[in-house]
Amino acid sequence: MTQSTSSGTVLVRVVESDSEFAALASEWETLQKDATTTSVFASFDWQHLWWQSYHASGEGRSLKLLIASSGTTLVGILPLYLETVLIMRYPVRLVRFVGSGGDTFPDDLGPILAKGREAEAARALADAAMRILDWDVLLLTDMDPDCAFTAAIQMASKKAPLGFRSGRAERIAFLTLPSSFDGWLQSLHRDRRYRVRKIRKQLNAAHPSARFFVWSDPATLDAGVDRFIHLHCKRWDSLGLPHGFSSPAYIAFHRAVMKACFSRDRLRLYCLEVSGQIIAMYYFYKFRDRVYLMQSGFDPDFSDVKPGQVLLGHIVEHAIGEGHQVLDFLRGDHRYKDELATGERETIYVNAFRASIGGVVYRTRRQYLPALKAMYVQARKRIRPEPPKETA
Repeated sequence: MTQSTSSGTVLVRVVESDSEFAALASEWETLQKDATTTSVFASFDWQHLWWQSYHASGEGRSLKLLIASSGTTLVGILPLYLETVLIMRYPVRLVRFVGSGGDTFPDDLGPILAKGREAEAARALADAAMRILDWDVLLLTDMDPDCAFTAAIQMASKKAPLGFRSGRAERIAFLTLPSSFDGWLQSLHRDRRYRVRKIRKQLNAAHPSARFFVWSDPATLDAGVDRFIHLHCKRWDSLGLPHGFSSPAYIAFHRAVMKACFSRDRLRLYCLEVSGQIIAMYYFYKFRDRVYLMQSGFDPDFSDVKPGQVLLGHIVEHAIGEGHQVLDFLRGDHRYKDELATGERETIYVNAFRASIGGVVYRTRRQYLPALKAMYVQARKRIRPEPPKETA
């Protein structure tokens, strides 16, 4: 625990040890339970397990967890860390959200704010992030535009000596779920509706033993995760493309967070099986009224029956049956998302720069020099004479 600062009636302190982080589990869950704007990526399990998985492998990372209280009442938690990186051989201190960096790219990061006290807690946390942490560059991304903290940190960042930048971080498609599966089918264009029904019938005709299920056995969850990773890697390897489950840290983190979410009924590991063999799986989180699509995998040896598309149809049906209101596709542009989506949302980033050597070095290397290079390239294109045209 280090410095603290006050903003009106709200006091902010800094937690820097993993043991203090772990001790917040119960209070964190209680605070998040009633929070107006939040997500599974801001949950204690996701945040704490990410920190445990990645801080040890990231040299120069130190925890900066901001805890906002009003008297004895917890009103806000802002999970941050400080990372020192070398840019042009100079150490630059960056502040990031816990959960960002490394090889993970979650959406909807940010603080947990007490219901009814969002504005004052957000202002206190934003003020503390700007004033009491020893950083050169503030790199906050994937924030919900509707969260009070997003506006508060944008306002606070405008006072940064070297300026700030803010804008859209990601475009995210989502599917609003109706009250029945038949209602969803009827909402589709007739060609899409026919396709959803046709591919399910074709798979069942080719594999009468085919079945859809959701993983429910905690004793065998590790085997389920292993199968999912195998299918995910096999699919992308067959296309010669990189994939997520390629580093030990990434695999260890997701295995741990899947187990933790399973114990809280926040994991949905959807499966499609034929002849006793799982050929397609989707990795989802369940949180409040949403299911979030994290990753998928299927066996390309069965691509003729389109197992991934068949399974996605079952997932929509199951999510509707559970009473969910939204299937959130999260980041990533894929045609099937645009075909199924009924809407889109965005997340916001905010960068701020202090008038320190590190702040100047970062802006010079990451912004000014690339901008100058782009201007030079455009200028060369304008002045370069057109080559003579060949004549027959």
